[in-house]
Parts: sequence; C-alpha cells; structure tokens
Amino acid sequence: MTTAHTHHEDTAGDRPHERTRVVTVDNRDSGDTVRLRREVSETIESVIRAVYEEFRRSRDPEDRLVCRRNGQDVFQFAGVTLEEYLRQGDCQDLHWSFTGGTGGA
Repeated sequence: MTTAHTHHEDTAGDRPHERTRVVTVDNRDSGDTVRLRREVSETIESVIRAVYEEFRRSRDPEDRLVCRRNGQDVFQFAGVTLEEYLRQGDCQDLHWSFTGGTGGA
C-alpha cells in the first residue's frame, strides 16, 4: 500500500496564505459588505480605490473609512503597504467601516 503525499505549499516556494489577506468593508450607507482579497504588497491607497470601485462611488472629502474595532481612520495609512499596516497592529482583523460624507436629509 502506498501513501501519496502532496506538498502544494512546498512547491509554491512561499506560503500562499501569507501573500494575500481579505479586507472586509461594511458600507454603513447601503448596508452592503464587500470582502476584497488583496496582495500584502499593495498599498492601502490601492485597497481604498478598490473599495470605491466595489461601492461604485467617487471619493468625497467628507467620507469616513475607519477600522471597525477602534474607529481609527484608514485614509491616513494610504501610503503604506497592507503588510506594513498589519505590522503596526492597530486593525489586525482588517474589518473597516465606510460612511459617505454626502447624503442624508
């Protein structure tokens, strides 16, 4: 009897699950939630652009994008990579909350 061992992780050279992370964003205006799988080498700015594309919105200066857990502004981290953002450790679960600046009565 032979036992087959497959080592997908080994042949990939790098651990695939560490190269990408899922960013979850709740749209407080519409009630929608998006989950974006992004490379950790991407900047937060590129993740933010993808969020706007998903929500089919244009950026407004009054928009708010914050970490759900602690309310920390995400826009201030636009220039760092997702990996650096995670290393800083303030929003490890990558669960953000979006609120549009326009709208409302």
